[in-house]
Amino acid sequence: VLWRVDWSAILSAFRLDNLWLLVIAVLANFASVLLKGLAWKGVVDGLPSLKKKTRYLDLLSPLMVGFLFNTILAARVGEIAKVLLAKRRLNRTGEDLSTTVLLGTVVVENIITTVAWVFLVILIGLFLPLPSYAWVITAVLGVICLVVLVVAMLQRPGTQVPDWLSTGNIWHRAMRALRRLWAAVHESHVGLRDPRHMASVAVPSFGTWLAQWAGIYATLGAFGLGYVGWGGAGLLLVTITLAQSFPILPGNLVVFQAAAVVPLTASYGVSAADALAFSIVLQATEMAVGVAVGFIFLLIEGVGFKQLRADAEREEHDLEDPVVPHGEAPGGA
Repeated sequence: VLWRVDWSAILSAFRLDNLWLLVIAVLANFASVLLKGLAWKGVVDGLPSLKKKTRYLDLLSPLMVGFLFNTILAARVGEIAKVLLAKRRLNRTGEDLSTTVLLGTVVVENIITTVAWVFLVILIGLFLPLPSYAWVITAVLGVICLVVLVVAMLQRPGTQVPDWLSTGNIWHRAMRALRRLWAAVHESHVGLRDPRHMASVAVPSFGTWLAQWAGIYATLGAFGLGYVGWGGAGLLLVTITLAQSFPILPGNLVVFQAAAVVPLTASYGVSAADALAFSIVLQATEMAVGVAVGFIFLLIEGVGFKQLRADAEREEHDLEDPVVPHGEAPGGA
């Protein structure tokens, strides 16, 4: 593949028509991260076991470090890393939240963010043309997330996953971890029954996608691809978001490029070289926030990269195969 690529065409495609639009794209991605932090804060503040509302910085710093880990590592290790750092910061303020409970807040925030993404895609599709596969994918994800959201909010406190799911050699380990995580997810939904509290999570979640949509459009304009329009930027928002949901490689390299190149070349007639150059720079605008700002916050936290990575991988293993003391319910958070 490398031998057949026309590298001279790709290198010549790295030309910017407007540098300031690229700066706007970076700022838009940074605003997206800040809004995501607000959404996560809204979920955490709704925990029944929380004594007082959290400080924004206590969650923003772990969030940025988590982006750093997710950018340079595979398998979403950053999600565990940010939970560990958030737990440490909240412990300093007198809060005693378990890792599983905080991980449950991350899951809930991602579910609500996905629902917000579905609504945005629907709004885009009402006014701008989107291909049929974008509608199908959006509908499937929307139904799944809405079902989880509604079930968790309506479920009675203390209800556990049915015992029959945890029987048998194959399902025992997986279901034991699932029961612990579901209990934490359910606890995170309790506060969201208040409409005002739900709004404090849903509004910044929706704003997160608006900022990412604007960042994609600005990057298209920086490369002289403004004719693709807001509809094309919306389609890229769909394909790239799906690609980032499956972190196969560190930084999701190659997969990210494919998710941007295919719709641009197939639906809008952009040349492969221009599309590839655009995809590389677009990912760079997102990675600039995750790597640069995340590294600064990692220094502020005073934790070594190797140490935090080892702690995150060990905690991930413990979550998959928890040790439940005798007499303690596996579903307890």
